[in-house]
Amino acid sequence: MINIKKMLYSLGISLVIVGLLVGCNSDEGANVKEDNQTKTEETKQEESENTEQGNEKADTEQETADNVIEISAFEMGYTPPSVSLEKGKEYTLILKNNGELFHDLTAKDFDVEITYMGEMPDHPDETSFIDVIDKLLGTKKVYADEGHGHKDEKMKFIHMNAKAGQTVEIKFIPKETGKFDFICTVPGHKEAGMHGEMEVK
Repeated sequence: MINIKKMLYSLGISLVIVGLLVGCNSDEGANVKEDNQTKTEETKQEESENTEQGNEKADTEQETADNVIEISAFEMGYTPPSVSLEKGKEYTLILKNNGELFHDLTAKDFDVEITYMGEMPDHPDETSFIDVIDKLLGTKKVYADEGHGHKDEKMKFIHMNAKAGQTVEIKFIPKETGKFDFICTVPGHKEAGMHGEMEVK
């Protein structure tokens, strides 16, 4: 009988201890659950804030990207061959000469306000066999800076020069709407396919 009493007493104490442990674990589980829920809510809020900031940054980058036009010159063409612009909006035009010859980009009939012009080389004395012939015939070359080594305030059109492998840039504001051709003025290059179009709306 004493053994049964001891066993019941031990069983009772064991049940109390197990009950306490389960109760503590339930509280800890609830605390862990609450902590996880709080962390999840905080994470969702941070993600939402990051998404909003990311969207704002993407909008700013898109605005910037919309204002930057990169045109690649090569033998004998431009990529892209056409560009769409808006009147009155400032653009950065980057000309990358990926070719092995000297190239330029000229849109002489296009009325623009040049707001910045990076340094550019003059047309070389000899860029091709056609240039040698032009030199013998006395043909005059066109220069991005009109041959003065600096931006001429009177220049109201686009003209950019780039040696092989060189990248040059200008900033400009279109002053009129319409479609305007751009070409490479190096003799023979336009005829070989170096032309494109800028459309201003």
